[in-house]
Amino acid sequence: MVNLTQICCKYMPFYYRKPENRSVFFRRQAIFRLTGSYYGRTRNIWRIAVNRWVKKMVYLQEFRRRRNTHMTDLYKQRLLAAVEEHDFKAEYFFSTLNKCDVELDTEVLSLLATYEPRTFKSLVDLTKTVFHEYGNTEVSCHSKPCDAVITRGMLKEDI
Repeated sequence: MVNLTQICCKYMPFYYRKPENRSVFFRRQAIFRLTGSYYGRTRNIWRIAVNRWVKKMVYLQEFRRRRNTHMTDLYKQRLLAAVEEHDFKAEYFFSTLNKCDVELDTEVLSLLATYEPRTFKSLVDLTKTVFHEYGNTEVSCHSKPCDAVITRGMLKEDI
């Protein structure tokens, strides 16, 4: 038997199992409806039509898997470029965003960086200030905070 993908398992057991009350004609007509837009013998001959339809479902599943990885790579590249455009490292940006309890995923952040650059700049300024304020490393001591951002730590300090 043909190894079927997950998406085919939704549909194929219906077509492959032995018909109880249905005749073979209706089972084959269902496959021919699915392959009706194909060219040549692949739409008319039962065995070729089934094989082509199964192969199409395999390709569709592989495409869906690849699309997710391609999109996550695109989001990460956009974020790296946008953060480095504001003179800040991406690893510090992500770690400081977690400390600030900003729960935005990479997709939303990359969309903000692309279509809302001022909003994204304010996020980067916030992370720069919090990184300077709470960071214990040498890098955080040498980074300068933004003047336009006021954090809770600044409010707690004695003036």
